[in-house]
Amino acid sequence: MPRDDIDIFSFLDYRAFLERWFETRKARNPRFSHRMLARLAGQKSPSLLLQVIQRKRNLTPTTTAAFAAAMKLTPEESAFFAALVDLDQAADDDARNEAWRRISAERRFRAAR
Repeated sequence: MPRDDIDIFSFLDYRAFLERWFETRKARNPRFSHRMLARLAGQKSPSLLLQVIQRKRNLTPTTTAAFAAAMKLTPEESAFFAALVDLDQAADDDARNEAWRRISAERRFRAAR
């Protein structure tokens, strides 16, 4: 399931990335659905993706990894995706700052390359 030209490293909001990824996948295959992605991610709720995009639910570390695997993200992309989730869902400033540090480091590394 290639992501076409979607560059996860250009996103700061994991929900926006999920929405763009899904829209791109759906445009390529109109039969692709929230239910199909949930099944690929091993999730029982077919509406989980939509609820996450709409900010009605959050991802857990387990569902973050499951979605990354279902979207066939590389290890580097998966780590960045997890950092975006951590940034959005941080419980305090220390956790938010740590997530931002990981995101910034990856972006600097990519810019240097």
